Amino acid sequence: MARKPKEVRGIKFRPDRGTWEAQYKADGSRVRKNFLDHEAAVVWLETAKGLRHKEGVASLPSSAAEPLLTLAEKKELKEHRANSLLIEELCDQYLAHIQNPNNPERPKDQVNPPQRLGAIKEAFGDRSAVSLEPHEIKDWLISLGLAAATLNRYKSTLSAVYTYAKERKLVESNPCRDVSHFAVTLGYPRWMSDAEEDKLRAVLARWIEKTPVDYEMTRLELREHPNEITVGSQTGMRKGNQYALTWPDINFKLRLITLPDTKTGVPHTVPMTNDVHAALKDQQEIQDRMRELRGDRETTRMKLDGRVFTIRENREWFEKAKREAGINDLGWHQLSRHTAGSRLAANNANQKVIQEVLGHKTIAMSARYTHLSKAHVSSEMNAALSRSRNV
Repeated sequence: MARKPKEVRGIKFRPDRGTWEAQYKADGSRVRKNFLDHEAAVVWLETAKGLRHKEGVASLPSSAAEPLLTLAEKKELKEHRANSLLIEELCDQYLAHIQNPNNPERPKDQVNPPQRLGAIKEAFGDRSAVSLEPHEIKDWLISLGLAAATLNRYKSTLSAVYTYAKERKLVESNPCRDVSHFAVTLGYPRWMSDAEEDKLRAVLARWIEKTPVDYEMTRLELREHPNEITVGSQTGMRKGNQYALTWPDINFKLRLITLPDTKTGVPHTVPMTNDVHAALKDQQEIQDRMRELRGDRETTRMKLDGRVFTIRENREWFEKAKREAGINDLGWHQLSRHTAGSRLAANNANQKVIQEVLGHKTIAMSARYTHLSKAHVSSEMNAALSRSRNV
């Protein structure tokens, strides 16, 4: 007959499981672990008691799944894990985090961050996460040969990867913290001049005039383009917001346009000018007539699906119109946001008004337009200086 094991405090037999349960307390939590062999349970418990005596309760794991290690062993294991963790793994974990549809902090931009993460993995993917030095990051960024603002976005993405890993105790430091941002100077913006607008509108009027009256649907489609220019240049909204506008976003009574989904993540409201109000009313008339002509027929290019404009992309007609008008180096962003901001500044609107209209997050973004207002006081300055010379 087998001898009954000696009773040890902290160890008891569990007849329902047929195992020996060993337990200890660490930071107020009771940690239990089951063994098939009594001796193994004793060894585990004595090891825990020894660690408690030598290194304190804080050194004991709060879960039975964790191994019993000394502080030196824990440090060595931690360093080993850190040294074996690759930057590629950190990037993949961060990518899964920002693409998680349940993540309330999921970024709106789901195109550029993955692209930048791909470039980071290509450059440093097989490197240990703890081995990357700040000067290596700086040298790599410079080697990309991109604009300073773009390089800062690459650096911010890599920094976000390390911040995410640090929150999860995967790394202890973020090497991007010691990499300074590249200085970005916002130059004077390119905008659409009055003469350029006249040329564009003249081209569009000529297109409509040359289209036979029998082609009424085509004439209606062409009639939208001047309205697109009006809304873009007099609201300053981004291209994506303009062509995503739906009729519920338009409040004719209050003369307000609501942009529910903006780049900054904050809904934005834009007042209508008289021209914008008229252009949107014209859009209603255009679409009403389109429905009469089209009936139940649908086309892949032009859709009457509740949006204010029946196209999603204006590149085709805009590029063609610019060529015919002899206009170079004018993008839709310059036609819309830069034109609205520049014209406001030229008519002495202050930075706060420009910020409110364009929906800038900071007033510094609006400051780049204020140089235009200074030009309008130059004549008064000259007059004043001339008088002083005659005194």
